[in-house]
Amino acid sequence: SDMQRAISSFSSFKMMAIVVVLLASSVACLPQEQQGPLGGLLSAALLPLRAAGSFLKATDDTAPLVMDSIQEIRDISPLILGFGRAFLETQQEKTEEVMDTFMDSFLCEFRCKRKENPTQREKCNKKFCKNENTDDINNEIDERKSSSL
Repeated sequence: SDMQRAISSFSSFKMMAIVVVLLASSVACLPQEQQGPLGGLLSAALLPLRAAGSFLKATDDTAPLVMDSIQEIRDISPLILGFGRAFLETQQEKTEEVMDTFMDSFLCEFRCKRKENPTQREKCNKKFCKNENTDDINNEIDERKSSSL
């Protein structure tokens, strides 16, 4: 696919660069007779070509290792994504449970706590409070509030 086309075009570029490096190397192997003012300039001009050749050789040596690493990532990514998805779903369920408990407790406390009449308070508790033992819970809340003050 796209990766194979990229590797193919990179390989043809590599081949072209190797040919250029070989040509430059053959020029560098000329007899020492040309060591004059232009000889040093030629050596300086060939330095980037030698560096490019070394770079291409190193790239050629490491390309299979990089491709193996990419394939390993491709192979293991569904497993990692599956674990991540399961973790997020679990966290979402816990968050929903926390929010439901908070809202139930808040509404129960907000609507029913201030009712003076025990009958009205009991009706309110049945209507808005989730637990059957809301009086016990309200008493515990009152105790915690008074102990923290």
